[in-house]
Amino acid sequence: MNHRLVRYAVFVLLLACFAGVLPVSCFAETCDPRVSSAALDVGARCKEDPACVVIGGTHILEWKSPTPAKIVVVCIHGLGLCARAYKPLAQELSVAGIDGFGINVRGFGPDRDQPGKVKLDCIDTIDDVRKLLQSIRKEQPDYRVFLIGESMGGALAIRIASESPELVDGIICSAPAWKLLKMRRTAVKGIVELALFPHSSPGPAGRALLHQATSHADLTEHWLTDRSHKLKLTFGEATAFLKFIKKTDSFASRLTPPVLVVQGLNDRLVSPKAVAKMFLDIPSKAKTFLIDGTGEHLVLEEGQFTPAVVKGLVAWMKNESLTKSTTPNFELVDDAHLSHSEQRRLSKLLLAAGK
Repeated sequence: MNHRLVRYAVFVLLLACFAGVLPVSCFAETCDPRVSSAALDVGARCKEDPACVVIGGTHILEWKSPTPAKIVVVCIHGLGLCARAYKPLAQELSVAGIDGFGINVRGFGPDRDQPGKVKLDCIDTIDDVRKLLQSIRKEQPDYRVFLIGESMGGALAIRIASESPELVDGIICSAPAWKLLKMRRTAVKGIVELALFPHSSPGPAGRALLHQATSHADLTEHWLTDRSHKLKLTFGEATAFLKFIKKTDSFASRLTPPVLVVQGLNDRLVSPKAVAKMFLDIPSKAKTFLIDGTGEHLVLEEGQFTPAVVKGLVAWMKNESLTKSTTPNFELVDDAHLSHSEQRRLSKLLLAAGK
């Protein structure tokens, strides 16, 4: 079998796994109000509040709370998504007094047809986020600033906070993906898919990944039918991304700002145990591991959070004593009705995280 074909299949499918989802959403046509509402059952139109606006020539999600608590967040989406994925969470945070922004990673969002923003570029995205954080620090010096990232966004948040800890008061990272479940099986399916179903979107491997990412039919349908979805990346993008994500645990081991790691117990795409071990490696004394007993891979985006998760996020960000913590903290939410097997997995997860 062609060696390049094998490598390409593995790279593309690994990227899909890291992303948690395959599609790319919130491209220009999705932000257009003429798009059929049937394609937006899970997502939300960019013209609705909170809105996608243009700041400095770049589309960005922005919201202002009517009752500001002097806290602002910058949200980074997972691979395949865009800033719009945080609209439901933004509405909840706004009610809690928290302002914020959702930034589009380069290669995604309404600007992906513009020069310099066509391809996925984690390094330049880091610079984009860093500039935004610097601007917030300058314009709102009395505000506390937090980074929020899920999957790829979690990896980006970890690296930014590790390299520029002075720009944030803490980070929240959900399922910062770097270890995958069923990797070999998915790679084999991917090789078959590229050979036999080159034009299928998605083929057998892609659909298998969708089912690993979520058990919710409406979310799967949203990913499959939205006209802006993109199921394939270039070989160069895939290679660069894998090189970037491979270093996530290394950067996590240097984190000093307060950290809240969020993990769905029922994540079938990224290994919860690997995330727990990453949490154990984080040197920050002010670190919390929040486990969602009903959560899958996506916990913060696309409205997949529960009230208990939002309550935990808000309470953590509003805690004025974060930096005074000296021991790791562990929180469980939505864990009242776990099965016996789920309870065993939870115990192993907590053990791996150092409890």
